[in-house]
Amino acid sequence: MTQPLPHHRKLRRIMLELDGVDYSEQLQTGRVVNNTGDAERFYTFGPVGEFLEPAEPEYALELTLYSDWRSAGISTYLTENDHTIVPFTFEQHVGIVGEHVRYTGNVLLKAPSAGGEARAQDMTEVTLQIEGKPTFEQVTTP
Repeated sequence: MTQPLPHHRKLRRIMLELDGVDYSEQLQTGRVVNNTGDAERFYTFGPVGEFLEPAEPEYALELTLYSDWRSAGISTYLTENDHTIVPFTFEQHVGIVGEHVRYTGNVLLKAPSAGGEARAQDMTEVTLQIEGKPTFEQVTTP
């Protein structure tokens, strides 16, 4: 049996849409994070002796964005729609056949913090909670 060769790729293109609006140009760092806990194991005196109770899915979008406080900017959008649930799409390796993947679902928006260090780039860091488990798919069309 032959060993598969290692495969690696640098992230060059991530697409982020919130409620149908593409905010990819504002995105510096983005990731879908699986925060789901481990299943809980229970023991019995019966012949099976144990069973597992799966944890509820807990996923989030962790984002670092270049702040945009203009009327249609991401920072203003998040602030004005704080605690609103909207659809999201997150894609990575966009356009690379066989590696392009997409996550979709609903996310709870959260107003970001404002302000920062003098003369530093104005950045928005926010973690948005995803409802349940997002849908994952491999994109097969370029």
